[in-house]
Amino acid sequence: MSEKKSLAALLIDLLRRLAAWLTAETERDFDDANRSPAAEVERAAESGSPQNEGDHDKPKEDKMRIAISSGHGAKIPGAVGLLVEVREARRVTRRVAQMLREAGAEVAEFHDDDSETVAANINSIVGWHNAHERDMDVSVHFNAFRPTDGPMGAEVLYLSAREAAAKVSAAIAAAGGFRDRGARHRTDLGFLNRTGKPAILLEVCFVDSAADARLFGESFDGICAAIARSLRECLESGGR
Repeated sequence: MSEKKSLAALLIDLLRRLAAWLTAETERDFDDANRSPAAEVERAAESGSPQNEGDHDKPKEDKMRIAISSGHGAKIPGAVGLLVEVREARRVTRRVAQMLREAGAEVAEFHDDDSETVAANINSIVGWHNAHERDMDVSVHFNAFRPTDGPMGAEVLYLSAREAAAKVSAAIAAAGGFRDRGARHRTDLGFLNRTGKPAILLEVCFVDSAADARLFGESFDGICAAIARSLRECLESGGR
């Protein structure tokens, strides 16, 4: 009888040891599962905080946004000389817009094909600019005075964005070999007065200057690249 009791006690002891071992193994497996990468990610998601800031993309910076239009229109040609203002303004605008897009900027581009009067043309251009989300307004023009063989140069008109005007004028002049006539303050232009963002009006060169026309033709792409580059720099500094 005592032998049976001893065997029973031994069996009970073995069962207790087995139960303790199974419990320990279960707890160890649970701990390992909780330390796994999947569990870490799951906990981070539940808590609303990232597991590792470096594992997530940084917020993307907003794109630079620019609205650019060619001056005048298909029925309002602007200045005419050795160059035709509206034709060359459209060429420059298209090329600059393309270069800005290739550089990652968000660009809206406009050419007025419909207006039949100067007033309607200004209203159309200004209305188009103000209808767009953008950080800066740019209008591309060409200048005129009187026929000459001599150089006349580039200038940029502004109402409040003096630094931007000076930067872009210098860039055009350097790229084209023009005289830099610089930033010119104007208070009488509808485009500058009525657009709602920092605005500049480019006068790339003079259509009635033989020297300017030649330089423009020789350096068209370089001039456009300089405009695009300087506009990006202006946008980076807040469009001033």
